[in-house]
Amino acid sequence: MKKIRLTLILLIALSLPSLAQDDARMIYSKSISQIITTNMEMSMDIKETDSKGRTREKSYDILMAKFGDVEKTRMTMQKPEHSKGITIIITDIPDETGIVEVYTPANGKTRKMKATPENMERVGSNFSLSEFASANPDDLYFNLLGKEIIDGKSCFKLSITTPSDSLNLNAEFMVEDGSYHIVRVILFDAEGRVSTITKLSDFQPLAGLKNKFQPMLLLTEDIKSSLQSRMEVIKISPRNDLKEEDFIIQGAGEKL
Repeated sequence: MKKIRLTLILLIALSLPSLAQDDARMIYSKSISQIITTNMEMSMDIKETDSKGRTREKSYDILMAKFGDVEKTRMTMQKPEHSKGITIIITDIPDETGIVEVYTPANGKTRKMKATPENMERVGSNFSLSEFASANPDDLYFNLLGKEIIDGKSCFKLSITTPSDSLNLNAEFMVEDGSYHIVRVILFDAEGRVSTITKLSDFQPLAGLKNKFQPMLLLTEDIKSSLQSRMEVIKISPRNDLKEEDFIIQGAGEKL
């Protein structure tokens, strides 16, 4: 009997990590599936505050679509007035470095560059869940770290990393128990230091889409630069009629 009991204890102990992995994967899948991250259009207002308290306000109209394995994003600036009409096209290709195209109506030219983290920051592309939503779950490693109370809500704490170097994602997700809304995302750099913290709130159901919710307010803090961004979604709707032509801008390509 002692040998049987010891065997059972060992089996349970060995199975706990895989159970935690499966539970975390289920929680993550439920949470990320609620958010629309492609085939949509939205308008967003952004207010940035730097470490010296200086503010900058921007406004974008955004289109996002997926064609096969290729994801495309079109961002057209509406504010500030002197930047109105500047258009940014981001093309994300699996297993390749993406491409960023920037069209400036003042000179009628389009400039191209690789979608490096530095260049993405330069064109104003900030936190987005689409990178996680488009990732193959088989390329992600999940771990359920327990529960925490966030703003009075009981939340699952998930660790999400990539065993391979293909995506280089390292994050912690706080997912509300019951609703499965993602209420906080912490991203880590290559050295394991916190790089950004994003708080998501004001989840609203999306008209015409069952079990889809959009966080209408995202607050992001860049730890290194102390830059704080307040991103408010003004409107959002699904767009299943988008074509690749909607993501083509004029002008000859130039290096930025």
